[in-house]
Amino acid sequence: MDRNDIERLVQRWTRAIAEGQLDVFDELLTEDVLDCSGAVQTGAFAYVVKGSQGIETFKVRAAAVRTAFAEIKLVVEDLLVDGDAIAWRWALTGTHVGNFAGVAPTNRRITLRGVNFQRLRGGRVAEHWTMVDVFGAMQGLRS
Repeated sequence: MDRNDIERLVQRWTRAIAEGQLDVFDELLTEDVLDCSGAVQTGAFAYVVKGSQGIETFKVRAAAVRTAFAEIKLVVEDLLVDGDAIAWRWALTGTHVGNFAGVAPTNRRITLRGVNFQRLRGGRVAEHWTMVDVFGAMQGLRS
């Protein structure tokens, strides 16, 4: 993939989360995608999916974000490409309307920041890691 193709992939990813288009992940991910991101939270419960394979965990995580935040704006702040490896730093701004990391809705507008590390295969994401600044988000929710 060239850089323009990768930029389009990342833009589709961010739009899928911001607009709740979960089926887009079927096109962006390999069927056996490895998700090394850690826990996924649904409602009041979190479960560990470290090293899980398949597209479903991405849809669950995106749906949880859409439940926790409204009026989402997701911006890619940096994109690094090195062969089949990419890294992109992002900022998600939204209104906290649902449970997030054990915190009940505050109706505050906060920004959640993180970075995704991904390995591509055949024009799709085959491996994925997300690191999120949950501490920074908690400060915004509790201030």
